[in-house]
Parts: sequence; C-alpha cells; structure tokens
Amino acid sequence: MTKKALALLPQRLLGTGAQIIGTVHDEIILEVSDGLAEEAAVILKETMIQAGKTYLGKVPVEVEVAIGETWSEK
Repeated sequence: MTKKALALLPQRLLGTGAQIIGTVHDEIILEVSDGLAEEAAVILKETMIQAGKTYLGKVPVEVEVAIGETWSEK
C-alpha cells in the first residue's frame, strides 16, 4: 500500500511545494511549507486510502495523518 501511494503522490503533490523526504514502515514523511501543511495532509490521506483500496477492495482503510514541526512530533 505504501509503495502504491508513493507512486501516486508526486503527481498529486505538484504545485504544493511538498516533498517526499522519507518512509518508515507504513509511514510517508513529507516536508511542506507552513501554509500548505493542511492541504498536503489531505492529499496524503486521500492517496493512502486510494492505494489501500487497490489491494483491499471494500475493506475499510483507516489512515492517520499528523502535522508537526519536527519528525519527533506526532
């Protein structure tokens, strides 16, 4: 699911200034300007849900998104 989302994200993030800077297990870490964090969070969440549905079909996909100033903030 994460790899599928990583394949979809670059196109969806165009124009937001968001950059994919890493992954940890099933997490995708983005770096985004302060004013665009909420928009990028919505794009990330929707993309992760779509990627999950590719494999899980009608099984509900739950995604949590957090915004923080540093990597340690969740």
